[in-house]
Amino acid sequence: MEFVERLKAHRGKTTILTGAGVSTPSGIPDFRSPNGIYSKYDPERLFDLEMFMKDPSYFYSFAIENIFTMKNAEPNIVHILIAHFEEKGLIKGVITQNIDMLHEKAGSKNVAEVHGNIKSGHCIKCGKRYSLEDIEKRAKNSPDKVARCDCNSPIKPDIVFFKEMLPETEIKKAYDMLEDSTLIVTMGTSLSVYPAASFPKVVLRNGGELVILNATPTSLDSFALEIEREPLEEFAKKVLLDIRKSGT
Repeated sequence: MEFVERLKAHRGKTTILTGAGVSTPSGIPDFRSPNGIYSKYDPERLFDLEMFMKDPSYFYSFAIENIFTMKNAEPNIVHILIAHFEEKGLIKGVITQNIDMLHEKAGSKNVAEVHGNIKSGHCIKCGKRYSLEDIEKRAKNSPDKVARCDCNSPIKPDIVFFKEMLPETEIKKAYDMLEDSTLIVTMGTSLSVYPAASFPKVVLRNGGELVILNATPTSLDSFALEIEREPLEEFAKKVLLDIRKSGT
């Protein structure tokens, strides 16, 4: 299989970049599809930091329906395949725009979560930290369904909002991977959100190659050596079958 052979040729020098399309088979909705999150919630209100500071209730109506249920999601075959690539030394690691922690659940070790994750949160006033379980409990037990700190200020989950700085340690981890890669594979991302959309250009600028696995066209299709439009689950099944046959 051409894809597997390409990974072998770049053994240990490949970074995978994932987006929402990797997690939709696990039952987690994406953002921009016709039935995605942004069809139900206004993105300008949902992830606007200033709006959250003024009135966090809109965000928490979304959190109760979507974020708190993410902790029950299980990795799908795509997450498992990526973890297998790392275990076998075929890739350096994975950079993800997803906040669901499913790469970690699947067994991936070197993961850069550039948009943060749902594992924890902090008070926007005093900075006290809380686990996801604590945040959920406080939100559901609150009269206005907003998780509040002991100081009564809202608790913000550690996911990146608009106008908010990306987590420095995760961005550094991502660029360390990219600068040392000769191949980048994008999976389930439209490459429309920055700075993640610019990550493939780092590898390309250094003379590397790009493979795109996404159901719809992206702005970087013209730079890719290989493009697959097949549903990621089906593609992953074929790759795993090829790997088993070849003993990779």
